[in-house]
Amino acid sequence: MLRMATLLVGSPAVAEEVVQDAFAVVSERWETLERPGGYLRTSVVNGCAQVLRRRATEDKASRRIAVVDTIELPIHLLELKDALDRLNQRQRIVVVLRYFVDISDEEIAEVIGVEPSTVRSLAHRAFAVLRKELT
Repeated sequence: MLRMATLLVGSPAVAEEVVQDAFAVVSERWETLERPGGYLRTSVVNGCAQVLRRRATEDKASRRIAVVDTIELPIHLLELKDALDRLNQRQRIVVVLRYFVDISDEEIAEVIGVEPSTVRSLAHRAFAVLRKELT
């Protein structure tokens, strides 16, 4: 979960907070959950999406680009992080869940509340951006 959250938000420190909050919610509701793992994953993705929305709002309000502490990331991940930063929120979530967490399009669709065909479309568009950025 931490790796997935770090890829989504770009900061290990923020990712740790999101994952910790998600685990707290799951532990409170453990007895009533049918699929605690799926609920945890959805909670982490939703928490990351909230962080990304908040960042975008802060950037618009201050009219400056948020400075990300790149020292926290290993050198070999900087290029990937920069490429992922070029994706919109939903594309980034789809790429991370599909290729780094390795879950199916149907599960991703359930997590973000869209149809599986939309997930495939988002992945296709994201790859077009990533191809351009990584070549």
